[in-house]
Amino acid sequence: MTKTFFLGLGGQQCGSSWMQAYLARQDGSDFGRLDEYQAWEHRLGGVFARYRTPTPSSIGKLRGRLKTALGAPEPARHLRWRLQRDETAYFDYFSRLLDRPGIIRTGDITPSYAALPESILARVRDGFEARGIAVKVLFSMRDPVDRLRSHMRMEMDKGRLPQDPENDAPLRAFYASAEAEARSRYDRTLAALETVFEPENRFVTTFETLFTAAGITEFSRFADVPVDAQAGMRAVNSRARGDGLSDDLVAEIAIHYAPVYRAVAQRLPQIAEVWPSARHVLTST
Repeated sequence: MTKTFFLGLGGQQCGSSWMQAYLARQDGSDFGRLDEYQAWEHRLGGVFARYRTPTPSSIGKLRGRLKTALGAPEPARHLRWRLQRDETAYFDYFSRLLDRPGIIRTGDITPSYAALPESILARVRDGFEARGIAVKVLFSMRDPVDRLRSHMRMEMDKGRLPQDPENDAPLRAFYASAEAEARSRYDRTLAALETVFEPENRFVTTFETLFTAAGITEFSRFADVPVDAQAGMRAVNSRARGDGLSDDLVAEIAIHYAPVYRAVAQRLPQIAEVWPSARHVLTST
């Protein structure tokens, strides 16, 4: 049976945690030590520079080696540092998971990978294919206004943005920031993944349809796993949809990200119905 590595590109706040959990609980899956490996995006710098894991101290390195030698779980920070530092270690790590008896699927589903360029995506594909491992890519997209609202709340929860009770003001200040832009340009992600991966090896969906019976069935068939029609009822790392925004702000955001809506609509025309904010762009073209 074909061994498969699933590369999840996000998007952030778009159901990637749910996809990882759905695949990880299947028989024959081993997704390893971490939920998000964050092995590649630090190379992009800018808003992604914070993902670079600092070099462990000498004691930290020794502890990591000892735990590994004794068969104990490698410390998470040590593992992430090691995989960031050495591409070969990254490919070897997941290859060893797939070498375990009965394991046929593994993967790295990290939301900020949506920003990875073609060059890095191709290196991931080629690195696994050289080891006889198939690579399938996953990408889920959410109504940009809802995604940005959820993203902003996460940034507030993590202390990277000040808490603000107002409805429009925080999002108006956030939606065109470097942080927001870096994770909202679905058009660029689609162009990159379509250049690198063949159609049969890419799963592209919307957050709004992923959790329906049809969406779960489509995802399951792509991943070649049994269909669990009730899985959509299990929210994983989800935040409630943001309400209370003025229609003027929704339109402002949609127009700012017009290339995103148009690129997605070319591939998934249903966004005209499932993304409420799309009406501000798609009806004017």
